[in-house]
Amino acid sequence: MRNKPTTTVTVYTKTNCRQCVATKRWLTQRDIEFAEVDLLANEKDLEAAKSLGYQEAPIIIVGRGTPGDEVHWSGFNPNKLTEHLSTTNIEKSN
Repeated sequence: MRNKPTTTVTVYTKTNCRQCVATKRWLTQRDIEFAEVDLLANEKDLEAAKSLGYQEAPIIIVGRGTPGDEVHWSGFNPNKLTEHLSTTNIEKSN
């Protein structure tokens, strides 16, 4: 029996960003673990975000454990969050 790939969530944020706060609140209310990266703290992180084609925060990246098998988007989008992070698609860490 194969192990199910681990889902990872990374949220690229910046200060004074209402959509960033809303995204983090949505994840926290559903007990979904995520890594937060401040776009303004490190030039490399900012350039990586820009290389994805986004100009505004938050940028959400959901990885499925396989390189190239991640999805990403910009902005607080409850529909995409639900689609990619529903309880049937993500395992909660203990």
